[in-house]
Amino acid sequence: MDKLLRTRLTTVVVLAMVFGAGLLLGLAADRSLVATSAGDGARTDDEGQTTGHQKAMYEQVGPSETQKIVIDSIVQEYRTAMRALHAEFRAAYDPRYEALLVETRAAIKGVLTPEQVHAYDSLIAERDSLAADRDRQRAERSPREERE
Repeated sequence: MDKLLRTRLTTVVVLAMVFGAGLLLGLAADRSLVATSAGDGARTDDEGQTTGHQKAMYEQVGPSETQKIVIDSIVQEYRTAMRALHAEFRAAYDPRYEALLVETRAAIKGVLTPEQVHAYDSLIAERDSLAADRDRQRAERSPREERE
């Protein structure tokens, strides 16, 4: 019994660490390379309507057109490098993360009743669907941000 408890505790600790690392990675990957302020720097479209996006900080200091061109090329270069690094990170760690997640979910199901397993599976499916929607929205938003 002691070995089973130790195994479960180890599984929970490892899962918490992986979850924390994934959370930090997700937050880091989700942040833009260009910092923005929450001030009155909202972008507007051609008709003067607010688009909901903040102006980049460098745009708020009034760079010349030449400076904007150079800054935009710098941002594009680093954005490309960050995407490549993110893809490399995902390729290296996603399979291990997914395997650990599947193993942990299976261990949890081993403790639950059949009714609880069904409810747990429904919650997992709902969470996975929301994550897929969020990923899809990021993918759709990404090309638009490159044009801006």
